[in-house]
Amino acid sequence: MQRTRNLSRFVLVAIAAGALLGCGAGEIAPSADDPVGMPATAAVAAPPPDAVQARCEAPPRWIPVDTDGPDGEKVLGCLRRLGRGVTDKRIPADQRYELTTFGNPGDEQPVDCETELRADGTWYYAANKQRFPCRSRVRLVDAKRTRCVIVQVADTGPHVCVEEADGQPTWDVSPLAARQLFGIDQAGWSEKRAVYGAPVAPDTPLGPCDHLADPAALARGSVGGACANDTGCGFDGATCLAESAGWPGGHCSASCSGQCPETAGPHASSVCALDAGGEARCLARCDYTLFASGCREGYSCCDTPDVSGAPSRVCLPAGTGTR
Repeated sequence: MQRTRNLSRFVLVAIAAGALLGCGAGEIAPSADDPVGMPATAAVAAPPPDAVQARCEAPPRWIPVDTDGPDGEKVLGCLRRLGRGVTDKRIPADQRYELTTFGNPGDEQPVDCETELRADGTWYYAANKQRFPCRSRVRLVDAKRTRCVIVQVADTGPHVCVEEADGQPTWDVSPLAARQLFGIDQAGWSEKRAVYGAPVAPDTPLGPCDHLADPAALARGSVGGACANDTGCGFDGATCLAESAGWPGGHCSASCSGQCPETAGPHASSVCALDAGGEARCLARCDYTLFASGCREGYSCCDTPDVSGAPSRVCLPAGTGTR
């Protein structure tokens, strides 16, 4: 089912507040951040990270898709020209989005990922299914990283015309989430309310979160967390990459052949990437919801290939690779 909106309602909202409308399930661009496939295997000794061929630099700016509309075209004109169901599934490298809202009591809407639940403003739902799987949970924080909320992906959208006009990718969320982040119940794309968004473990409770009090502590026991020995890492097959080998504070990891374990907790996202010696190893993905640099102290966010050869952004010791 694709979320649809009444066109006349779109005109009223667009004129009054520039609100988001017209989402759908079509795609016009490939994802830059697709997961890979096999479970982690037993850990092996890790070589030092000095020779990793990675680029550690500021994330590239996200550029919206050009839909080839005429100069001066408004969002409504773009929607009419392209029709519903056109989205952009690329994930921004810096995890920066802007926030809009949809659904509330009296304006309930069906959603793609649920049959019994609706977008009615009574739970912490969000639209971004083209980028994140149905029912996955995502941490959203404000641009200053002072307020935090966990939402569940329930629908597709926003439409590519909205993101083109806004110049940024967008999270379309429940009024409850907007209230937690900004103290408001409604937001349109023209208001430019910046947020950062990153996936968390599927058992992370929905709603307000306190993950920003001590971000580095969240990683303990997960891939990328600090450790003194293997037992300090809370997942099967874990290895603590030692500080003496060039991993500041130690680094929980595991050797892998595809997908890494999504360990419990709010800092659970990892990727199977190649380390200095060409070993496939679980490394923490960069997380700009917790850290301004994307990584905990002593680490830099770097581009390096995963085991399939696809690009990935992971935390590696500061000074690793090229700049």
